[in-house]
Amino acid sequence: MPKPYHLFLCTGTTCTQQGAEDSLHRLRERLFEKSLKDVRLTLCRCLGQCGNGPNMVIYGTSNASEGNISRGGTWYGHLTEEEIDPLISQHILKGEQLAHLMREPVD
Repeated sequence: MPKPYHLFLCTGTTCTQQGAEDSLHRLRERLFEKSLKDVRLTLCRCLGQCGNGPNMVIYGTSNASEGNISRGGTWYGHLTEEEIDPLISQHILKGEQLAHLMREPVD
């Protein structure tokens, strides 16, 4: 059983232009299909990384992993629709961060 996570997906103008709506649609489908009721999804505006969009910050138990970016949450960029399935199967279900999508947090 996955631990509870809180996902913040940017739906600001730039992230939306970069495909955030498609990512959101896929994310909602997968969370429903897998009955991940402990995973909270919040849509937010600009996360300050428009050049890396679509962007997401995930708060939850895997954030304190050794050697990983962890100041408060795991920040992901370039989170296209195609990256949603790996995000669910690796980060949400196994607690393994997707290193190739991780970004430095904005202070």
